[in-house]
Amino acid sequence: MEQGASERNALAESGIGGLQELANRAASGYRSVGAMVYHVLRDAIVAGVFVPGEKLRQETLAEAIGVSRVPVRSALIQLESDGLVELKDRKGAVVRSLNAAQVAEIYNLRILLEGHALTNSMANMTVERADRLRVLADEADSELEGASFVSARKAFYVVLYDAESSPVLWELIEDLRLRVGRYILGWRVADGRGHSHRELADVVTTGNAAEALAALHDHLGHVRDGVLNMLEHEKRTHQATPS
Repeated sequence: MEQGASERNALAESGIGGLQELANRAASGYRSVGAMVYHVLRDAIVAGVFVPGEKLRQETLAEAIGVSRVPVRSALIQLESDGLVELKDRKGAVVRSLNAAQVAEIYNLRILLEGHALTNSMANMTVERADRLRVLADEADSELEGASFVSARKAFYVVLYDAESSPVLWELIEDLRLRVGRYILGWRVADGRGHSHRELADVVTTGNAAEALAALHDHLGHVRDGVLNMLEHEKRTHQATPS
């Protein structure tokens, strides 16, 4: 079903407002304009500023960020390679959507990779890192939506998996996390509570690897099932709505 004009306008205004907020935060600290535009657009998609299937107009994005169309075009090409955007000949760029099978496959890969990362990380866990992990878990659980949750969630996983010690493994994990990040936000908002990072952190910091791996599997499986249920509900709603 096509969105009504008023609904499309409201969505566009909301998205552009969120994009401008992210752009203002990122006004400095990047080596180039291109890097800044890429990170702003990526964060906007992952944070749910733009929803799956939404069209991304280069002119509008460039105006909101305060740059020319050239770095926007380059950023969209890079985001396509990241799996976050689709570039279509006639429709231009749209936020990529995932179906249930793709979400399930991503989570199966996450369970494998993150289980390996957690095992390595726990072998070198320090008291300081354990304390930091609990703090970051509480911060991630306290945020419900938007860029603040995305940042808190990333900070938690960076410490959980000791990303500095395994940069290649972390890059693979982060790529998969980014692909489903916007769906997790939608599920957390719809569910009203989200999932507990603190419960996972408490098990990990006991030092029991078997229990920690089981907790990680339960944690990721719970989120996967929540996202899949949300996608199924949206599918049924769409099918039941007359065109």
